[in-house]
Amino acid sequence: MIPQLVERIRVGAPLPIDQAREAVLTADPLDIVLHLEQVWASYDPAAIGPLPIAPARRTLMMSGQFAPFAPGANERAWDHLGSSYVLENTRGVQIFKRIVREYRSGVALGIPSPATLRWLDATEALLFGAANPFSGWLSTSPTGADGEMVRRRSYWQLFGLDLAFGTDDNRPPVYDKGTAANTGFVGVFEELLFELWQAITNLKNFSGVNSSDDDRIFRLTEALMFMLRARRQGPLNTAGTVLLREELAAATVLGWIDLTLSSNSSLVMDAGAQATSAAGRLSNLGAKVGLAAHSRSTSLFEMAAELSKILRVIESGVVSGPEYSYILYRETPPVPGVKVYGAEARRVITEWAAATGKDIKARGKPVETARRARLVAVQ
Repeated sequence: MIPQLVERIRVGAPLPIDQAREAVLTADPLDIVLHLEQVWASYDPAAIGPLPIAPARRTLMMSGQFAPFAPGANERAWDHLGSSYVLENTRGVQIFKRIVREYRSGVALGIPSPATLRWLDATEALLFGAANPFSGWLSTSPTGADGEMVRRRSYWQLFGLDLAFGTDDNRPPVYDKGTAANTGFVGVFEELLFELWQAITNLKNFSGVNSSDDDRIFRLTEALMFMLRARRQGPLNTAGTVLLREELAAATVLGWIDLTLSSNSSLVMDAGAQATSAAGRLSNLGAKVGLAAHSRSTSLFEMAAELSKILRVIESGVVSGPEYSYILYRETPPVPGVKVYGAEARRVITEWAAATGKDIKARGKPVETARRARLVAVQ
């Protein structure tokens, strides 16, 4: 939600990218929350169905600073939950919570500038729910749950994964995992990455053996699509809406952290944590508050945006047969006008291997992908 807002401001205002980022980072927290509600209203099927948005809520949303930059109707204008998962594994949320507490209760980080004071207000609203009239975005379910625990629950349900660390004070996390989870997601996804790498390396192979397998890529993509859609709980062959609010809330929190670390922002400057990369800035900030960032944060930051795009393509079902597998590994389309994601796939393969320590480019034990029965028309 946050990077998409920055881009809409950059194009629509128009403004240079650094000024667009600053406009968001120094915005009133209520304006950010109102835009969050506006993004959901633009997509929420109920908003245009039998339960339209009430006039009071719509009027309030339209009064926000970013109202002119609303996304288009039915546009899912936020990153996939997979992007939030890899970004949260940097431990950025927990580090930022400590930064807020330190600034509000101590002087170890120095005196914040006016821009950082505004950033603190917005961060408290997004991470703690302070002065947020739409607190449902911060802990959507179960009632009263901490925002981090809700996100952990969502990660577990959609990917069968927990974060790589415990709570802020290093206790084991306790949260309701639910009754179903895609515990086989990682194995299938890593097998897909291997097959995509084979296809990428064979694109320029004109004489040797071509080991790319479009049918295998399609079967793996289809299996992942069914996994993700099963947790969304949509009708057959459609994407449901379960976990979408949680996904948007997570994307907003992690997008805010990513935006803050994307440059030497006012917070970074005031805390004396300048660096040349997001991972470096987070590491420096973590050292200031006594909580180390993930040692492989660089790879996690580097693949977040591309992973979101790849997972969106997989879940969309656009790869509907072996003849469309090229969408996931070609960088130039064989058919004009078709969007392809080869560059994004290459980035995810490289950074996933670096983050997990697994050699994705070497074949492991193949996973089973049972062919699903399909209904046929009766003649």
